[in-house]
Amino acid sequence: MILKGSDVNWMDAFGGAITVCNTEGIIVYMNDFSIRQFEKYGGEKLLGTNLLDCHPEPSKTKLREMLATPTENTYTQKRTV
Repeated sequence: MILKGSDVNWMDAFGGAITVCNTEGIIVYMNDFSIRQFEKYGGEKLLGTNLLDCHPEPSKTKLREMLATPTENTYTQKRTV
């Protein structure tokens, strides 16, 4: 998504992973950070695959619930150096 009056894609410039799936759980978008973060699992090759296949229980059940009743899932991780 390009911001009006800018040629910067804010989602790629964002300093965290953004991964978006459709209502069936198919991954339809990954920003550059997300692609790098999930490189060992396929990175960009994850586009078009099912999000449910990437998660063990109990995460898989939580994802199914979220897809059935759309809700946000946002979280942050604080890293200590």
